[in-house]
Formats: sequence, structure tokens, C-alpha cells
Amino acid sequence: MKKTLLFTTVIASFLLVTQKTAAQNLQPIAIQSGFNADVIANGVGSSITSTTNDVDGVNFNFISRDYQLTSGSTPLTYGLPTNGLITSVVAAPAGLSYQLASYSGDNSLRLQNVSDAGTLVFTNPIPAVNLYMLATGGSGACTVNVTVNFTDTTTETFTGLAISDWYNGANFAIQGIGRINRTNDVLETGGGTNPRLYQIPLAINVANQSKPIESVTITKVSGGIPNIFAFSADAYTSCPGPSNITFTSSNDGGTFNWTAPASAPSMGYQYYYSSSSVAPIASTTPSGSVAAGVTTVTLTGLTMGSTYYFWVRSNCDTEQGFWQMKMFTTGQMEATYTLGDINTEYSTGPTITSTTACPGTLTLSIPAGFQIASTDVSYTMTTALNGWMSEQRTLLVCTTNNTTEAAITSGVGGTTGTYSYNRTGLNIANGLTGNVTFDLRAWRTYGGSGCNADYNRVNNNSWRITVTLTQELSNVEVTPNKIKVYPIPFTDSIHLDNAQEVATIFVTDTTGKLMQTIQQPQQDIYLGNLNSGLYILTMTMQDGSIQHTKTIKK
Repeated sequence: MKKTLLFTTVIASFLLVTQKTAAQNLQPIAIQSGFNADVIANGVGSSITSTTNDVDGVNFNFISRDYQLTSGSTPLTYGLPTNGLITSVVAAPAGLSYQLASYSGDNSLRLQNVSDAGTLVFTNPIPAVNLYMLATGGSGACTVNVTVNFTDTTTETFTGLAISDWYNGANFAIQGIGRINRTNDVLETGGGTNPRLYQIPLAINVANQSKPIESVTITKVSGGIPNIFAFSADAYTSCPGPSNITFTSSNDGGTFNWTAPASAPSMGYQYYYSSSSVAPIASTTPSGSVAAGVTTVTLTGLTMGSTYYFWVRSNCDTEQGFWQMKMFTTGQMEATYTLGDINTEYSTGPTITSTTACPGTLTLSIPAGFQIASTDVSYTMTTALNGWMSEQRTLLVCTTNNTTEAAITSGVGGTTGTYSYNRTGLNIANGLTGNVTFDLRAWRTYGGSGCNADYNRVNNNSWRITVTLTQELSNVEVTPNKIKVYPIPFTDSIHLDNAQEVATIFVTDTTGKLMQTIQQPQQDIYLGNLNSGLYILTMTMQDGSIQHTKTIKK
């Protein structure tokens, strides 16, 4: 008989989180100095050339999604985001994000030995109600002490904070980001759920909440190797900001809506948007503003399928609030399942060919002239009775073309609770247009028989499908060549005239599938890994203009 685990201690994070009646002002914090190791492999080349140390003391590093051993290596489908921006999947506070330091420099405060300490200095000191630390433990869980240093020279210390090992821990902000062995460049996918970075909350004492935080000092107490990557805050302000920013995409932009704070700003809101993830500061000139009582903005004239960043802040006349950010991609569509919880079916070992009698189903209507370039999926699953999160199994299927994900996804944890799932860049529906239907098949490996929600379920309103669109090939207009590309056809490499004018090249096939992304291209670009056929090169210029060029691989 299965036994439910009993716990004799209270999870520390519950003790640290305070309740507020005011709106939250969630802010990633830029760090000016204090990192002492580069532990994230990125770019092209051996991982040891783009890192200075490992994460765990036994030669393993994190990887960025743009990492390739050679320019001809298959692009990764996992890894840390290339822009370093992580939106935490921890349920509360919802929408918290972290900005990692550059992958081309030191990006971790790595504490090898007991009593090793380091101080991360904030670029712009801000007061906070709650501080959040993004960290992981290499080669085992570890314990640290954290001292928050305020600009008035006072401090507040948190002792005995636990950081989980980078494999299989709870309260993670991001998971499934893979790793690499820096001695032989062997990649590991981590089974799609590992390694992980964790969110550790620090509730600032009420007496200190109005004091700007200048820096944070972390000291290793015991265990594995702490790696601290970033901080965010629920900032303290007398000009509370908007929350729940949502985005509805159009082909060349979209519409943003947000929820006003309880005390609405007297002068409305200011907004700013950019193709760069670099956050605006207090003195940044806004892109525009809306009047008091207006909580919506529509943007147009942007490049379809490109990622942008939108910030909005309250304008309280003599004071402005903190910028609140929403990352968005134009040319996206999404649908959310709202018909109730999705039952799980009992199975001891489902495979990608297994079906269920109780799937959830969502259909998106792709407009004429466009097709799906990639698919993202997210949802949560919750246990009941003595079901465990590790007994959850799920699979996303596009029933329009009968294509499934490459593997079953499993939950983690021999406990009850709610587990969050988030997968991006899936190619199961690429090239489809018109009505496209998806099934979410869910199983449990323990508890009764048949379909029910007695032990595990997919939560209502949590399953969301987001598709990124691209124009069908016949609708791609080849623009006059500002940049000359030759030879056409090519064998292994293409040459660009005036390559210094190009910021990014997106290489797509005839179905619109993104094959390769090239940042800051050189004059000669190796594309020998592509199959023979016709490709579209979409070049984003340094001045923001776009050029589409067709080329042929022999």
C-alpha cells in the first residue's frame, strides 16, 4: 500500500512571504558588480572557452540556447533564454522575472568553500517589501546566510536559507534548461525537467521597507556549491503600479491591457517598448502615455514574429512608479481551456502513441495567408487524496496532422501538491493553417482505474496553447536587396556584403519553421547543416529595417 509522506517542518518560504493590501511592484534588479564566475556556456565553440568555472565542482555548466559546439551543430531546443530574462513559474507572486548577467562575462556569485562570501551591488538601489533571490546548489543542497545592506548603512540578516541541488528540487523558477560537461562538451537534456534555478524569498522587516537596498552579501554555511544569479523585488513605493498586464497579438503589433492599482494614479500611465530586454530606468523617456482612467495601449508597425518588451508605470504627478514589464511576440495567437478540470486516466506506462478517453481539446483558427511556426504550451496539475506529483504524465498532440511531442512529460516530487508545466518552441503543428486542433492527454500512474480527477488532474483555466505565426511562403515579399547575398545556390556557406549593417538573421524553411538564428553575423556564414532546398533569410538591420531574401541550398 502506498503511504503519504508526513512532514514535521513548515516550508520556510511560507514563513517568509508577507501579505500586502497594496498592489505589488515586481522589479528585476540590475546588478552592478560582485559576480565572480562565468558558469554559462554560450555562443559557438567549446564550452570551456566561454566559461571560467563550473557550477558543481565536477565540470558541469549551464548552457544558453544559442550554444553550439560548431557553427554547423544542431541548434538547441533547451537551455537558458538567450536574452537572460527568466519569468518565474512560482505561482506567487505571479509575473516575477529575473534578468541574468551577460553570458559573456561573470554571471554567478559562486561560493566554493564554507565561509566564502561575496557581495552583489545593485545598480539602482530600491526599497523593497520582499526580496527574491535566484540561485541553485551544485553537487548537493546548500545553506547560506544573506545580509541585506541598506543605503543608510543599516543591515538585515537572514540565516540558514536552504538552496536545493540543481536537480529535482522544489520551488524552482525555471527547469529543464540542460547542462554541458566542460571537459568533453557532452550535452545533457536533464530529462526535460532538470537542471533548475530556485526562487528564495526574503521578507524585509516593516521598519526597513522604505530603505533603498544598496547590496546583498551572501555567505556559504554548509553543503554543496551555492551559485547566486539574480535578484528581484516587490518594490516599496507610494506610487503603486499596474498589475496583470495582458497582451492580445495582431500581425504587426497588439493591444495591452492592465489592472489599475487600488489607488489609481492621478496622471494616468506612461509606457515604453523596445526590441531589447534592457529595462528602462527612472529617467528613461517614455514611448508614450495614456490619460487617467485608461488602462490600454495598442501598438502597430512592428515586425511579425519578432519578440519585443513592453513596460508601463503609474504617473502620480510628482512621482512615477516602477516600470512593470511584459514580453510579447507579434503574430501570436493563444487559446485557454475553460471547460473544467481535465481528468487523468490510469496507466502504468503511457507512451507517445497512447490515447486517453478523457483528453482536453483546444482549436485555434489560423487566418488565411499565415501558418504556425512554433507552439508553446503551459498548464498546472494538482494532486488529490494521496496522489503524488511524480505520478503525473502528459502529452501534447496536434490531432490535425497526428503529430505528438517527442516524449511523455512527467511531474517531479513524491508529495502532494501542484506542479507547473511550460514547454516552448514545439514544432508539432508547424506549417498548418485554418482550424488546428490540439489534445492534451493526461495520465496518472497510481490510483484506481479509468478517467477521473480523484488522484491527479489538469486544473481548469491553466492549459494554454500559444502559437507563433509566420506568413506562408507565397505571401513573403522579397524586398530590394540592401544586403547582397551570394552565391545562389550555395553549397555550405553564404557571403554577405555589408554584414556589419545586419543585427540578426532568421533562417526559415518553406513551411515557416525557424531553422537557425544568427546574431551579429560575419561576412561568411556556414549553413552546411541545412538540407537541400529553398530558404528565406529574414534580416533585421541595425537601423530596425527588415530585408527578406530567398536562397537555395544545393
